[in-house]
Amino acid sequence: MVPDVRLLLLLLLAVAVLAGFARAVNLSYPIVLVLGGVALGLIPGIPSPHIAPDLIFLVFLPPLLYSAAFLAPNEDLREHARPIGLLATGLVLFTMVGVALLAHLVVGLDWAPSFLLGAIVGPTDPVAATSVVRRLCASERIQTVLEGESLVNDATALTAYTVILSSLAAGSSLSVGGVVLKFLLMAAGGIAIGAAVGWISTQARKRVEASNIEITLSLLTAYAAYIAADGAGASGVLAAVTAGLVVGSRSGEVLLPETRLQAFAFWDVLVFLLNSILFLLVGLEVRRIVNGVAGSASTLGLVGEAFAVVIVVIGLRMAWMFAVPRLIDGLLLRWQRGEPLPHPWQEQLVLGWSGMRGAVSLAAALALPLGHSGLGADERSLLIFLTFTTILGTLVLPGLTLAPLVQRLGLVENEERRRQETEARLELAHAALARLEEVAQRHDGGQHDTIDEVSERSLGRLRESYETRIGRLEERLDDDGGLAEEMEPSAERRLRHALVLAEREKLGELRDDGRVPLDGLRKLERELDLEETRLRRR
Repeated sequence: MVPDVRLLLLLLLAVAVLAGFARAVNLSYPIVLVLGGVALGLIPGIPSPHIAPDLIFLVFLPPLLYSAAFLAPNEDLREHARPIGLLATGLVLFTMVGVALLAHLVVGLDWAPSFLLGAIVGPTDPVAATSVVRRLCASERIQTVLEGESLVNDATALTAYTVILSSLAAGSSLSVGGVVLKFLLMAAGGIAIGAAVGWISTQARKRVEASNIEITLSLLTAYAAYIAADGAGASGVLAAVTAGLVVGSRSGEVLLPETRLQAFAFWDVLVFLLNSILFLLVGLEVRRIVNGVAGSASTLGLVGEAFAVVIVVIGLRMAWMFAVPRLIDGLLLRWQRGEPLPHPWQEQLVLGWSGMRGAVSLAAALALPLGHSGLGADERSLLIFLTFTTILGTLVLPGLTLAPLVQRLGLVENEERRRQETEARLELAHAALARLEEVAQRHDGGQHDTIDEVSERSLGRLRESYETRIGRLEERLDDDGGLAEEMEPSAERRLRHALVLAEREKLGELRDDGRVPLDGLRKLERELDLEETRLRRR
């Protein structure tokens, strides 16, 4: 078997085992994958994977960025645009400058590599933090801000990263004006190309009604936007993000219901695998990274420099979270009427402590050119080492303490989420019942069209079904609109789940007896899967 194939199988096996262990011990899987990768990387005989730098961005980044944008809640992003924009642009640039100062004055790097390091460790990774806050049902604002920040800050940091690399390759000195102008041109070009590719994709997918083809087109959209922008000298990162936002905003009119279900499942698995492999690579690279810097400085000096970068990255974020929102609110109070949006210190603390670095930073570090870029081999090894230790430090320390912090600060909103979901279900049921009454009135008046060709018995049965659903939902809410203390629907849900299991048993008997065709069995099994999934998520 080809060695690369064996290595890929080893990575997939490690991902399955380590992610399963993370689930069993209730930890965020990126933390376990990084630590597991470190352990595997230290085992003699385990190969250290080598991926061509140019392939890191091309293979991993487009689908990761596109999927995050495609699944992003556009309305929520607009509602929290101010804090997201401040974090995704201001904080990234603030971190980049702070880390660059440290790298130049303390580590001793030249200015260009110092700013490269700042751009690499500037963006946060959403996987570790959001997996924790989602599991705990933390504040909706925290989730939205973290996801929105990671969506845009990748573009900010990686566009700056590309500008600095291109200046190094051209042998030109860095000037603030030149860098800003090039940054703006690349950003504008990336957004324009991404919007065009996204629009073309939506037009093409309107004319396709095959789920497999539509999902294939969605994957091609991510790569097409990135490659087209990168080839034009624009920001491929922003192009992939913009394409995802454009397609995602129109998914309701473009995707068929069954396609939407399959697409979400496809992207969920693909993103998990890509993120998992990248996080595992963080750990597996430890031996090569250490060997690369072993002869350039003392071990104690390297540890001290790495520790300093981690402290600065975390410290700058915490300082920003508590200083900048208060400053902005003070300015708004002076210039505008009305109260500004509140910034509870508990939320600011959680947001500040959620600045984990991960897959994007690693991809950027590993993608540093090997030569002809004005970046020396020792500098490249040191940048990768400092990136690795920053990822490890920001993942492990905040990652292991974020869940207790969220619970301790009382930011869990399980009951609030259930109430909002129940109210939404109630509104949907009322809308369906109102439409049913319209059909019944036309039916009584002798006006018939395709949708009205139903019997009185069918109308009565449907009306009774929706009235029962509305009654059940209203029982969940108390007189003040909150959740009732007695959660009887949970007992009903368990009963409904038991009934689905009984149907599965009977379906197994029908399969064994050969009384139903295979395609019929699969259709019935899919219906039971959808029903059980709905019950699990209620």
